[in-house]
Amino acid sequence: MDRFSLFKECFPEIPICREAYERICGECDVIEHEDKGFALIKGNELRLVCVSEKYRRQGIGSELVRRAEEHIRSKGFDKIYAGGFSSGLLIGVPAESVDASCPFWEKRGYVRTGSCAEMKRSLLDFNASEYDIPVPEGVSFGISSVCPELKAAVAAVEEDWVQYFEDCEVFCGYINGEIASFCILGDDETCLISDGKRTGSVGCVGTVPKFRRQGIGLKMVAMAMDILKERGCESCFIHYTSVYDWYAKLGCGVFLWEVFLEKQL
Repeated sequence: MDRFSLFKECFPEIPICREAYERICGECDVIEHEDKGFALIKGNELRLVCVSEKYRRQGIGSELVRRAEEHIRSKGFDKIYAGGFSSGLLIGVPAESVDASCPFWEKRGYVRTGSCAEMKRSLLDFNASEYDIPVPEGVSFGISSVCPELKAAVAAVEEDWVQYFEDCEVFCGYINGEIASFCILGDDETCLISDGKRTGSVGCVGTVPKFRRQGIGLKMVAMAMDILKERGCESCFIHYTSVYDWYAKLGCGVFLWEVFLEKQL
């Protein structure tokens, strides 16, 4: 069985196609256990561990993790991450829920540091006008250039996000001309839900604190999804979020829970 087929056996809930998978994983180091399982590594990130179902509970997963740790240690790293935030594939360990424990990893010295949801929304039946989202008077929406005002708004929400607002397209909500909310638009993504059809994404979604709880951010995301649909995207990917109930208001659903784990080597 080739690695992609084994990946799909292990993670049937992830709709990624072969071309997108190979593009994302192309630069990873590979550790294999015959045709029974494999691990993918990049830097100090153990991005993926797959073991065929018929060979599980035979110590193969443990051996792959051990060998991955040795490989990462040999590169001079003293810490390993299960997944890794720079991964285009899994940024954590798949779990049954946001609060699920990970006994396999915990027994091997890994420490939980957080969790998130990966979400998606079909755009084929999406229409922002069907969602009644009231906003205050003076609110408008539109594409913004990357400018000091935008970066200041992003920093007010999450300082670490500013680095992502360089070469990107940004859709914003304004109130009386001031940036109130923002999101990065991607209309041709290679990601977990890339299934061979055009995939969009809405990322780094934020609302400046003084403008929150007025519906501006939710209205902005709904309008952003309309833009993606108009550009030919059939689905929208919501990556790495903890506000899954908020996105659910627009019909987005969780297809994968992930837990973040790390270990000192």
